[in-house]
Amino acid sequence: MSSADFRSLSQYNEPLIRSPSIYSSIGSGIYLPQGTPLHGGVFVLANTILGAGMLGLPFAFAACGYLMGTLMLTGFGACATGALVMLSEAADHVGRPASFNSVAELAIPGAGIAFDAAIAIKCFGVATSYLIVVGDSIPKAAVHLGASGILLERRFWTLAALAVAAPLAYMPRITALRHVSAVALACVGLITVMIVCESIEQCKGPTALVTNPSQTLHALPLFVFSYTCHQNIFSITNELSDPTPQRNIKVCVLAVGAALAVYIILGASGYSTFGGLVDHDILASYPSDNGIVAVARLAISLVVSCCYPLQAHPSRACTTSIVRACGGEDIDDFVLHMAITTVFVLASGSIALVVTDLGLILSVVGATGSTTVSYILPGACYFILFPERPSRWLGFLLACTGLIIMPLSLCLIFWK
Repeated sequence: MSSADFRSLSQYNEPLIRSPSIYSSIGSGIYLPQGTPLHGGVFVLANTILGAGMLGLPFAFAACGYLMGTLMLTGFGACATGALVMLSEAADHVGRPASFNSVAELAIPGAGIAFDAAIAIKCFGVATSYLIVVGDSIPKAAVHLGASGILLERRFWTLAALAVAAPLAYMPRITALRHVSAVALACVGLITVMIVCESIEQCKGPTALVTNPSQTLHALPLFVFSYTCHQNIFSITNELSDPTPQRNIKVCVLAVGAALAVYIILGASGYSTFGGLVDHDILASYPSDNGIVAVARLAISLVVSCCYPLQAHPSRACTTSIVRACGGEDIDDFVLHMAITTVFVLASGSIALVVTDLGLILSVVGATGSTTVSYILPGACYFILFPERPSRWLGFLLACTGLIIMPLSLCLIFWK
């Protein structure tokens, strides 16, 4: 694609409100084609939500029991939906197409770069972890399938995943990713069905409706960050066909609702199979020679490979905004797009090849970046931008929730 072609693809992305402080944030984000059907937006948003983290939900259920697990998922799902709707309404208020930067700058002048940095770093860390998941999962499945040699090397499969995901990360628009997302969601459905079928077997450990409150507290981060997808809501709603507030809300509700259904079924089924003995990763609890588990490992590897570009796009958009704000206004759009994406791909791939565990780093990034993106920024912006609405106090409550969750999550990470 030439530089001229790239610019022609982005011509319709001109913002309705052309403010010098926010204009640089528009252009290299992920934009669905104009007229994208509602289900396409739902697929992309749901795929952003559903990643490898869902395999830890049975362990979360073991920590708090069936009842509290279901209530926690439902409660934080409602928070996520509310935050997504607040961001969508803030985007309508600022003017379409909007971005995190444009909304943040209007609500809190000067804060755009800080929020962009938080989103870019968070998405980069998550994308890197996806490559690590592939490198860890496929060799375990390959052993059961009788593979040998290089097919058992984690680095080989990390590079293979990168070869599949990287071209999608370079796309200036997210058009094709709605089809990729549909494939990923089908894999999520397959994994869920497999775990449900395995739950028919006799439970191997104790189960409970409610457990000790201290155990529930330690599982809190697993529930809090189960619905992080807010970095893509602007790009998705920007390009919906007939993007009315009602249709935008429908995308949010359907995507989070689908994720909630998967989470409850998968979490409760995995817990019923292993009870309190379930591993942090549900697949690690099954026998290594289980053929169903081998297929599930391949499926989750495909899911996270499809999720990789959904993290690359918002990270690039935020990095582009930072570069523009720091004196890079004259850099050609196409050149900047290619340069940032290449650095993202090479850096994430290199880290995934040499590091096997980013647990602590990703936990800290999640506790800070995800809380900012999912709770603090949506609530604060909504509260500031809509002073005449009584519902603004819901935004205030959401932001305060985030300010409580962040230090609490950090304490739980380091105090184990």
